[in-house]
Amino acid sequence: GIGALSAGASSRLLIDYPEPQRSQILDMLFKPKYGASLQHLKVEIGGDVNSTCGTEPAFAHTREELADAAKLITRGYEGWLMQEARRRSPGILFDSLQWGAPGWIGSGKFYSQDNADFIAAFHHAMKAAFGVEIAYQGIWNETPYDAEWIKLLRRTLDGAGLARVKIG
Repeated sequence: GIGALSAGASSRLLIDYPEPQRSQILDMLFKPKYGASLQHLKVEIGGDVNSTCGTEPAFAHTREELADAAKLITRGYEGWLMQEARRRSPGILFDSLQWGAPGWIGSGKFYSQDNADFIAAFHHAMKAAFGVEIAYQGIWNETPYDAEWIKLLRRTLDGAGLARVKIG
């Protein structure tokens, strides 16, 4: 299939486009047999860091905000984009990946239980707020992996009822 990536604030302005231009662009991207006909969309899990050419907001700026993830997930625009993609292409696959994480994660250690919990909360919040399920979870963009942390992430996702999410 054909896929695309929304990360580093690359699609930040799309949500602000006026109608009908915004819907026309979304149709060109996601409608089957029309325009790009994207079948897979990977989105960045916002981490409050400038990851490329902009900053994607974290849904939980603090550990305490994790409890309100489903309400706070609307701080970003990736959920809106996935919802619009699904509206146009019900069979589209979603993938998520981090470029960075808020400073409170693992007291600055990315590969931590805090981050695994943060990722699981992201998946649940996207489902609760936008009705989208993410099929694949990446590790960390362009960064060496930690095999033990990947196992920890798998256990955390499984324990959070997210066994269907594949790690890639």
